[in-house]
Amino acid sequence: MSVKKDRKVCLVTGARTGIGKNISELLAKNGYRVILSPKRSGDCRDSINELTQKGFEVAELVLDLSKPEELKKTLEEAISIWGTIDILINNGAVVHPISKLGNLPLEHLVNSNEINFISPLMIINHCWDYLKKSKGRILNILSAAAIHPVEGWAAYCATKAALHMVNQQAHLEGIEHNITSIGISPGMVDTSMQERIRKSGINHISKVKKSDLLSTEVPANLALWCLSPEVKDLSGKMISLNDPLIEKRFKKWQLQRS
Repeated sequence: MSVKKDRKVCLVTGARTGIGKNISELLAKNGYRVILSPKRSGDCRDSINELTQKGFEVAELVLDLSKPEELKKTLEEAISIWGTIDILINNGAVVHPISKLGNLPLEHLVNSNEINFISPLMIINHCWDYLKKSKGRILNILSAAAIHPVEGWAAYCATKAALHMVNQQAHLEGIEHNITSIGISPGMVDTSMQERIRKSGINHISKVKKSDLLSTEVPANLALWCLSPEVKDLSGKMISLNDPLIEKRFKKWQLQRS
C-alpha cells in the first residue's frame, strides 16, 4: 500500500456495487480518505466495516442523485466529515429507460436526466470552491455511448453526452485553478447495469456474454491512475483503454507500481 501524506478526501457516488465500490475500496487502500455515497443508508456497510477494521479512513454518506435539490445540504454534510472534498468521482448512473423512440416514458426520462447529468453537474458546482483550494480532481465515469448512438439508449446516450460536455467545461473553467477533470470510458464491465442490459435484449450490447465482460478492478485501477500527477495532460478528455496510447501509458504506470 502506498500512503499519501496529504490524505486527500474523495467522494464517490454510486459506491454500493460495481465500479463505484471497487474504486472506493482501492482508493482507501492507497491512502485516500473516502466518502462512499450510496442511495440508501447502510448500502455500503460491508465495505465500510471491512475497510475500517483494516485501519483505512472511510465514511458512508447517503446521496440520492434523483433529488438534485437536496444535494447542497448533503454535500455540506460530506465536507464536514474531514473538512473538505479534494476529489469527486461521478460514477452513479442509470441506463433506464431502455426503450426505442416512440415509447419513451417521460418520468423515466426525467429521472435519467437528474441522475446522469444534473446531479453530477451540481455536485461539481457545490464543491467547486473546495476544489479550487486544493487544486482538486474530478473523474466522470462516461461511456462510448456519449459519442455513439445505441439502439434503445436515447436517454443514456444523451445524458452521458451531456456529462461528457460537463467534463470538458470543468476542465476549461478549472485551468486557472489547476483543477483536473478527466472522463473515463470504462468499456463493458461486469456490473448489475450490464445484467439489466442483457435482460433487455434490445441491442447488440445486450448480446455480449458475461464471460466477455471486464472485471470492475480494471476501471478502478484506471481511476487510480487518473489521480496520479502524470495524467494532468488528459484533463478535459474522455479516455479509454481501447486507445493504444492510453493503454500503453496505463500499463507502464502499472509496471512501475509492481
